Amino acid sequence: MQGTPVNITTLLIVALALVSVVFLVRKRYDSNLPLLFYFVAVVFSNATDQYVNPYLLYAGLGFALLLRFEFMNQGFAKVVAVFATGSTLLVIWNFLTDVFGGGTTLF
Repeated sequence: MQGTPVNITTLLIVALALVSVVFLVRKRYDSNLPLLFYFVAVVFSNATDQYVNPYLLYAGLGFALLLRFEFMNQGFAKVVAVFATGSTLLVIWNFLTDVFGGGTTLF
């Protein structure tokens, strides 16, 4: 790992993602933290050379937005939360692979 500003910023975004995963696991679906993470991740991915598959980013953003709806029943909300958590973990994995893995991407 090289201590470049882009790599350190990537690790800060990963820390934000981990906090949002904790919120999702604790079933705090009314939190705006996953939306904040995806906003930061989309802007960062577009502004730098840290490539994340756009389908993965925007699908995770869609799942995070869908969790904000309060009219879903518990079963459907749990399924959407699993998808949102999974996509966030994949984005974390992709960012960590960019920082520590020599620049190879997952997708």
